[in-house]
Amino acid sequence: MLRSLVYVIVLQLVLQITDALFLPLSFALPTASDAPSSSSSSSSSPGFVDFTFTLEPQDMVTVRGGVLQLDCQAQSDAAAAPPSIMWRKDGVLLSTVVDERRRQLENGTLMVQNVVHSRHHRPDEGEYQCLATLDGLGSVVSRTAKVTVAGPLRVIVPTESVSSYLGDTALLRCEVSGDPTPLIRWQKNREDLPLSFQPESRLAVLPSGSLQVSRVQPPDSATYRCLADNPGSTRTGTDAELRVLPEPGLSRNLQFLQRPSRVTALLGTDAVLECSASGYPTPNIQWRRGEEIIQSWNKKYSLLAGSNLIIRTVTDDDSGSYSCTASNKNQNITAQAELSVLGSHIYQRGS
Repeated sequence: MLRSLVYVIVLQLVLQITDALFLPLSFALPTASDAPSSSSSSSSSPGFVDFTFTLEPQDMVTVRGGVLQLDCQAQSDAAAAPPSIMWRKDGVLLSTVVDERRRQLENGTLMVQNVVHSRHHRPDEGEYQCLATLDGLGSVVSRTAKVTVAGPLRVIVPTESVSSYLGDTALLRCEVSGDPTPLIRWQKNREDLPLSFQPESRLAVLPSGSLQVSRVQPPDSATYRCLADNPGSTRTGTDAELRVLPEPGLSRNLQFLQRPSRVTALLGTDAVLECSASGYPTPNIQWRRGEEIIQSWNKKYSLLAGSNLIIRTVTDDDSGSYSCTASNKNQNITAQAELSVLGSHIYQRGS
């Protein structure tokens, strides 16, 4: 009898200790740093409470003087009252009192009026997270939203007029910097050219922004200009003329119009290694990966405008050294390129 009584007492103590240990676990809610997605619900199995985001802040591109709006809402089946919402930027809690441009709405949305952005003062650009808290239950932290303020575009290399012999290659340059990176498009005689061309097209807008014209023909003789756009501004380049000259048939030394350079591509995207050359006789372009000649043009490898190497859906295995060789019966020239492939998790930190 005494042994049974002791057993019951011990069992009750074990149950009490177990409850004490597991009660906090039912409120140990996932955060963006230790769950694949902080918006996913916690398990509805015994010992857990459903406390999740129904709306999380998203990556935004805004402009100087504009309005920034970041949304955040959460709910729980364990409380009738909505959770309290707080915001932090770059890991530091924000106070709407400190900056009168900031205002938090009743539904949790963060509003920033008259976005400020200059070379040395960027108080609104950065990484934002919202924290949802229920008294007695705990807190959850949202995904990280990156806010970028579009800066003014700046022309680095203006387009200059060029002359090209019939059947040769011409390159019209347009280098414009800005954050975010601007979209470059071209016009011919003030009429828009396609943003993307067919694979067999002689024309191509390269990732650098340049317009390449291969196997130049008389109709290519025209006035061209580039236009650069990002959410913050638009820049229109100067008019430049492409003059097509008759081919005299005299040997000309080979020269690179565009050398391949180091390229960094995100895992699963397409990479373009630029390479174009001029000379007479018209050079052939050959690509190598390491010492191996790339001879099979397929879904993996293809050429853009006859000379630029496209590597589709890059993987870690595609990282390495590549070389572009331009050759004719008189000479050959070679330039090296390096491709680095970055894993997607590097760009999705906190998402």
